[in-house]
Amino acid sequence: MHRQSGFSLVELAIVILIMGLILGGLAMPLSVQRDNARYREAQELLTVVENSIQGFALVNGHLPCPATPASGGFALASAGGCAVPHGFVPASTLGLAGPRNDDNLLLDPWSVPVRYSVSAVDIDGDGNWDFTAPGELKDVGLANLAPDLVVCNTATGSSATACASPLATLSASAPFLLHSRGKNNATGASPDEVENAGASLGGGVSGTSYPVASDIVFVSRRQSAQPGSEFDDILTWTAPASLYHRLVAAGQLP
Repeated sequence: MHRQSGFSLVELAIVILIMGLILGGLAMPLSVQRDNARYREAQELLTVVENSIQGFALVNGHLPCPATPASGGFALASAGGCAVPHGFVPASTLGLAGPRNDDNLLLDPWSVPVRYSVSAVDIDGDGNWDFTAPGELKDVGLANLAPDLVVCNTATGSSATACASPLATLSASAPFLLHSRGKNNATGASPDEVENAGASLGGGVSGTSYPVASDIVFVSRRQSAQPGSEFDDILTWTAPASLYHRLVAAGQLP
């Protein structure tokens, strides 16, 4: 007779425990890698959208209006301006491909609609928004254009129209801005994230009320998971000089 050898139940339990610890140790890095990959995808998406918006302006001589939940992904203009200054990427107007939700709004890698804000300034007071009304860019003239979207590195000390100081100001004159709310879309409640989405906008077929900006001041800074100071928003904006240079080259500005 031959004696058969094998693992005891205790030995098997130890092996399973060790494997569990190893797999558990790998899970966090894989999760972080996945989040980082989505973050890069979101940045790339915003760059594509930014270029598309600039391309629209080069052809049409003005920026597109934001879409709303009720506009089906199309830019929604109103008399002299836009229905709202803070809404969503007009992906249908721009011909952009990508995943959409029930309100036909373009989604970021976390399946959250990408926000789009445009300057509503009317420097000559004629009732037409300088950057979105057809023909208004030329009418106002290059020397007088003054977009007013503001980007700060903190919401602390900011007002509804300006950052706390020049040192806190990343941009004081953006014509338009794109905003992905990141992974914590539904739970982000730090002051900096609330500054980026302090109001709401609804009216679409889904019945969803979406957080959107409440004023012209935004915050962009490093990601943080610190409780009370969470921040994973991703913002992209165009410097006015860059937009003007392209518009002049395209003959849309004198």
